[in-house]
Amino acid sequence: MSIQEVENLGYYDFMGYIGIPFFNIGGQVSMDRLAEMCHIGAGTRVLDVGCGTGGNACYLAERYGCTVVGVDIAERMVLEATRRAQRRGLTDRVSFKIGDAYRLHFPDASFDVVVTVFVSQFLDPARAFPEFGRVLVDGGRLGVNEMYRAEGVPPEAKGQVNASEKAFCELTKLPFTLRSPEIWSQAFKASGFTDVTLEEHPNANESPYSEGVIEAFSGWGKLAGALWKVLIYSLRSGKMRKKFAALSGAKKTLLRNKETSKYIGYVLCAGAKPGQETERLTT
Repeated sequence: MSIQEVENLGYYDFMGYIGIPFFNIGGQVSMDRLAEMCHIGAGTRVLDVGCGTGGNACYLAERYGCTVVGVDIAERMVLEATRRAQRRGLTDRVSFKIGDAYRLHFPDASFDVVVTVFVSQFLDPARAFPEFGRVLVDGGRLGVNEMYRAEGVPPEAKGQVNASEKAFCELTKLPFTLRSPEIWSQAFKASGFTDVTLEEHPNANESPYSEGVIEAFSGWGKLAGALWKVLIYSLRSGKMRKKFAALSGAKKTLLRNKETSKYIGYVLCAGAKPGQETERLTT
């Protein structure tokens, strides 16, 4: 692609184009715990909303024997996710398609579990969660792994966190909101989910968000290739340098700066759609 074409790509299409995955702040252990909270097992039908390059979907299918459909708004993310499933020999249990979290193109009661991982913070839960509930079977579970900010952030840190929120909004052209754990829990209940369980994991600076980076990139070769592309585009385009700088600064504030990251963490929250649980969920 030409520099002009790359500059005009949306944030997620660009990340998919250069092969940058999205990791979990909590690492693999957070996905295992979310799977447990959502009762994911062999035969569970899972919808991964905002699947990115497919790392979590493939991991769940390999680890738990479930079937997973991943949807994402970025075409290039879906393309890379499909390639990942092909490389891992998972195309019989994992598939990906372009999709909108607010208007999922699936019939009612299509899935046993819906998950989002660092995606619902870009969504309005009042719109998205009822749609997730629509495609769940009665008794099906919604589980999210999302960032939060603690209550009572002091003014000197609050300004930096707010600036990082704004930077992500400008980069992605999407709303980006760091809600408190209590607000996450309330969002589930307001959308009709019951049996809501929330686990709070504080201090992003101490969380293993970098664990599994090589696996997320599908090997050292792809990691090196992605970093090389970042370097080349940074050297050739002032617009891209500005974007990379904004992204780096926002991530540093939220995940690595000791003065601010101690107020940032992630929540694992799960709730059930009212109704009798199906055999599929309990086997």
